[in-house]
Formats: sequence, C-alpha cells, structure tokens
Amino acid sequence: MTATIYVTNEAWETGQAIKDLDYYDRCTLSDDPASDWTRKAGYYLKNANAMSMAPLPSTANIALKILRSDAAAHARHISVPAHLRGCIFAKAPNIPARYAEIVKYWTGETVNSNAGNAAYYQNQANEYNVDLSALAADIDLFSQWQSTDKIDALVSEGIVVVIDGLDLLIGAAEDGDFVEIEVPLDDELLGIDNGQFMTEKPYDLHRGERTERIFLRVSDIRNSPDPAHIYLDVLRYEEMDYGFYY
Repeated sequence: MTATIYVTNEAWETGQAIKDLDYYDRCTLSDDPASDWTRKAGYYLKNANAMSMAPLPSTANIALKILRSDAAAHARHISVPAHLRGCIFAKAPNIPARYAEIVKYWTGETVNSNAGNAAYYQNQANEYNVDLSALAADIDLFSQWQSTDKIDALVSEGIVVVIDGLDLLIGAAEDGDFVEIEVPLDDELLGIDNGQFMTEKPYDLHRGERTERIFLRVSDIRNSPDPAHIYLDVLRYEEMDYGFYY
C-alpha cells in the first residue's frame, strides 16, 4: 500500500504539466518567462509519475496545521536532515528504523534506478560499498530507470522531510480529516548547478518566502508503518532526473 500526498490545486496542475518533461525540457522552458514553471507551486515536489499525488478535495477538513508562522511547533515537528539527503541505499549505516518501509509507504519508489550511477552519488554520511558485481556479470542490467533485485535497493534520492510526533496531535481527528504541513524551500539546495547538494550543508528552513504545502490524510497517518515518525522523499532537486551523470 502507498499513501497519497495531497497538494493545492496549483501544485497539482504544475505536477501534471512537468511530470513527463526531462531535465533538458524543463531548463529550456525556464529560459522564457512565459513558459517558466520554476516559480510555480509544486515545481519541486517529487515527480507525479513516481509519487501518488492528488489535489486536496474542496470539502477537506483541515484538523491540524503545522506552519512556519508557528516557529516553535514547526521546529518541534518538521526537520530536513542533511544525512537523509540524496541517494540512500538499503544498507546505509545511519538511517532510522524502518526507513525504507516508511519512505515507500508515503512517497513510493525512486525516480532513478539502483542499477545506474546512483551508487556513486550516495550521501556522505550514509555511503557504503554497494555491491555492483551483478552489473559486471550482466551489463544489460544497467539502467538509469529500471531497478533490479540483484542490487541493494535505492530507497530515497531527493530531499527527505521528517515529520515527528503527529500521532500525539491527531487523537480527536476523524479518519477523513487532513493535516497541513508547510515545507519551506531552500533554493540553494534545489536549483541547477547545485554543488552543495551532496555536502553536509544544512537545509535552511528559514530562507526566503517560498514553501510547499502538502496535506496528509489522518487515516493514512494512522495506517502508516510508524505514525510517530514519517519520512517523505517529497522534494526533488532540479538535476535529480539527469541520471547522476553530472
């Protein structure tokens, strides 16, 4: 089972417009202000072909909001750890319990495969020697987009947002209610020619005014592998679908 990430109508429209565009197409469009999607809500959300995404129903009841305007609550429940950014494989040494299960439940499979070049672009705090001998034995397994069970799974690849403690806040909510989460955007770690993405540079939750708003259904939280700890591989950076050739 995979949960659905609900978004604003504008973010939904953006996601649908760019989901089949590759890196080159998006960059070409951004050269012209009339066709530039980069400033639209939803632009940096994970590709809609890989993550189950839907517009928030017009009748949705928002039972809880965790917004940047409430700095204390936001800091208490929302974080974007540097050690979970970028390519994380299944046997990474510094990942939380049930990380792979939780990420897959919430945000699905990765865009890139485990049988391309992702193993060479692992997070510095979580890298290890991924056994790629299967590729040497069968070069036809090499693919930027199709994974194989002969190599450790690529669990996450973008910017992972961690949400802690929601289980304690939704006790009175109905299953059909929603929780709104505001995720600030750090353009320095999302945009093009991003030399700091693979470093330990902290994600700045206070940079600029741009944010993404996502909504989680209360029933999805309650049915998740760990309602107290949610890991969302929900933000992509511009070069992620470039195939890790850069």
